[in-house]
Amino acid sequence: MKAIPFLTISIILLSIYQLNAQDMERKKANINATYQIEINAPIDKVWNALAVDYGGIGKWASGVNHVVEHSGEGISAKRFCSISASGFNDTRERVIRFEPDNHYFEYELYEGLPGFVNYSINKDRLEAKGSKTIWISENEMRVGGFMGLTMKWMMRKQLTKVLENKAEELKHYIETGQPHPRKVEIQQKKAEKDAKMRKKVISFVVEQEIPVSIDRVWEVYGKGFADIANSHPDCPSSEWSPGHTQAQVGAMRIMYMTEKKDTKYFVDKIAKYDPENYHITIEIVDKKGYGTMNKEYTWVNMDAEKINENTTQLKIRFNYLTKPRFLKGLAKGALKKAFQKYAYGIDYYAKTGEPVTKEKWKSIKHLYK
Repeated sequence: MKAIPFLTISIILLSIYQLNAQDMERKKANINATYQIEINAPIDKVWNALAVDYGGIGKWASGVNHVVEHSGEGISAKRFCSISASGFNDTRERVIRFEPDNHYFEYELYEGLPGFVNYSINKDRLEAKGSKTIWISENEMRVGGFMGLTMKWMMRKQLTKVLENKAEELKHYIETGQPHPRKVEIQQKKAEKDAKMRKKVISFVVEQEIPVSIDRVWEVYGKGFADIANSHPDCPSSEWSPGHTQAQVGAMRIMYMTEKKDTKYFVDKIAKYDPENYHITIEIVDKKGYGTMNKEYTWVNMDAEKINENTTQLKIRFNYLTKPRFLKGLAKGALKKAFQKYAYGIDYYAKTGEPVTKEKWKSIKHLYK
């Protein structure tokens, strides 16, 4: 075997070192912001509100409407935040470092960032000052591309303001037990906007008479909330959202609308659940692949009425808005057809117990002409 000259080895090692150095430089944060504040409360009280109650940020932070979903504790904690600022994406965040003995933790925003932001990590540290607490909050961010580089100065300024607002709002919340006036104002404006938008919502109803008992129909669409794939011809698979196991108010499911699960899906939440009256209201909290659907103003009401011991009338009311709103009328026909197809799927599955797969639908759709 021919020996490799020492000079060649040196050049190769130097090149690898330079590539690693460049890679490290690419990963290094190029925006940093820090803010600190004194809170008139013991350190454990602040730690509990900030870190232990990780999913409770929506109670006090004006930048968060509410936490859609929260799971895990400590190092395994995750939260899905509905963001209040218009034009900003909702975010998914997870704890990546958790040191209760040092009153220190870090969390990253791993979904919902603008395309030019490579990563964003928050680092929060508490220090006792007698009976008071100093909160030091830092954010490290990496931006790239032309957009990121040209907006660095503005984003640094904005990021500092975000940390300042959060600090003021947590301080007010802990010291008074009430949300900051800024949070209250934003909530009031959102409530007013929601009231106006809901007046613009368009609705339609589809119905299906099903020759089985009302309890069996409820078992399919109510109790079987997470198993919607069994009765929905266009949904290949479905499952409980992490941390959810049974149908009740607040429970969430994931509806995968293609075999490739990460391409098109809905995350649905039960907003109302009334088994005695066979009623369920379902809201969309997240989606992918359905860009025109406005999830904030889209929900489904499902009800069943007993005709006799072996016959049930199923009613599905779909309420929705689109982005842009002028598309709502154009979309109505296709949406109504899709929900009627779902009603047929419930009918078939309730009667036979056979899941309505895509292939099965091809062989049974003639039954519902």
